[in-house]
Amino acid sequence: MKKLPALILLLFSAYLNAAQAPWVGADLKGFSCTGGTQGYGPYDYTKTNEREKIPIVEQYHFPKNTEYLIKPVQGNFAGDFDYTLRAVPNHHRALLSLTRYQIQLNTKLKNTQKPFSPVECYFQRAINFSPRDATTRALYAYYLHKVGQNEQAMKFYDQAASMSPDSTKILYSFSLFLLDIKKYDKAVEIAHKVYKDKKAPDALKNKLIKLKLWNNNN
Repeated sequence: MKKLPALILLLFSAYLNAAQAPWVGADLKGFSCTGGTQGYGPYDYTKTNEREKIPIVEQYHFPKNTEYLIKPVQGNFAGDFDYTLRAVPNHHRALLSLTRYQIQLNTKLKNTQKPFSPVECYFQRAINFSPRDATTRALYAYYLHKVGQNEQAMKFYDQAASMSPDSTKILYSFSLFLLDIKKYDKAVEIAHKVYKDKKAPDALKNKLIKLKLWNNNN
């Protein structure tokens, strides 16, 4: 059998990769999610054997200045986030930075380019790409809460907590969300699980104490 030309093999490889991380679902307005075609990747942020492929993406598209919304690399943050998340759909830090970026846009703290695709579309693509990744679901729940979609946020926090019941970070964020929506009993229940970890931050506990839902004997 003759070998296929290198270009055909490259195109076939790109096609296979794109099929692994399609754009799925709909945005919050009900329109089907769409986005850029697959280039480099896709690689799973949670898989150790794929992590070695990620630093080059972070170097050129997601350095600390981009992560902390200080200065973009490629002229605008939207482009940096888009490339990073097309290459690594469930890149946790990039998803969180994209969420913060959108919140700043929503509150008029930034007057710059909107994300190339709606934020919820990046999250749905990430969840479809790596369905066992509990952290991505928790981050999506955090985003949904910030944009007022509390019913959906509850759904994804529940999923994340069920998938990773010992994750202090996920449970901590879930309890804070429950406090915000005044589900106090559930918030306290989850906070007890959080503070089995002696290194858990005190901010959640302090909120509970202020609401007279917690005391130091708990």
